[in-house]
Amino acid sequence: MRELQDIIQIVHSHPGPLALATLVGVEGSSYRRPGSRLLLDASGPLRGSLSGGCLEGDIQARAGEVLAERQPRLVSYDLRDDRDLLWGSGSGCEGLLKILVEPLHGFPEWMSWIEATWQQRRTLTIQTDLSPEGLGARSNDRRADDPGLAFTETFLPPPMLWILGAGDDSRPLVRMAKELGWFVGVLDHRPAFARSERFPLADVVRSGAMEALTRDLPQDNRCAVVLMTHNYGKDLEALRLLLPLRLGYLGLMGSHRRGDKLLQELGAEGIFAGPRFHTPVGLQIGANSPETIALAILAEVQATLAAGTGA
Repeated sequence: MRELQDIIQIVHSHPGPLALATLVGVEGSSYRRPGSRLLLDASGPLRGSLSGGCLEGDIQARAGEVLAERQPRLVSYDLRDDRDLLWGSGSGCEGLLKILVEPLHGFPEWMSWIEATWQQRRTLTIQTDLSPEGLGARSNDRRADDPGLAFTETFLPPPMLWILGAGDDSRPLVRMAKELGWFVGVLDHRPAFARSERFPLADVVRSGAMEALTRDLPQDNRCAVVLMTHNYGKDLEALRLLLPLRLGYLGLMGSHRRGDKLLQELGAEGIFAGPRFHTPVGLQIGANSPETIALAILAEVQATLAAGTGA
């Protein structure tokens, strides 16, 4: 997610010619998966990777040719068995890799589709033509008759993390989530804490009543909320509002005993927790500092949104 976000941002602002290499097919194993990208200019790589480092030098040479010819090219690298010695053994790639190398003429329309999808929090599928006559052409409304002549990608909106609680322990959570390329909002009932200068990396910082803060939260399976108010009454108030929502993840900081007590009170009111509610929040990794707790929380959110086990 973050890699593609950075690539799109560079393409927006870079003044010179650019080449984009995309891994569009793998037979066997590969260090990177299909959809991985490497952006280059005439001087070399700018962002991204396609292998453990064994292919990038040759890709740079292919990119130079593509920029000179102003035409895309589909190249293959066979790293199976002893043939891996040609590119450098120990690469982590043991398959046949197909890579589309293409010049970028201005800002591509298909990147605009992705940006609009992220902003609207929709899912987008793009098909890239790999046939000789249409190499590199993109479409978001058709399917190739022969799947072997097209590369299909599905783009999801970035995960959205809302943190209820603007204490100091929320700061590393904001920093790490932004490093992942997530949207991050910080909410708190205390105006003195919910200030943008305390959370300069956050996309949104708001203060106000709990009902107002939670009223417009997106309800989709890419939206996560973490309660870090450290206030029993505020957590109870927030859970009354949040548990009925269709969120991808809802986590509550605190002990098992505290969480059980809150759920008992809410259960008596007819409000019950679903499978995406987690308390204590975070994977059990022995976290004991704000930074390691943030790591545990983000790992659990990632596992939940991606249907992983966290094992």
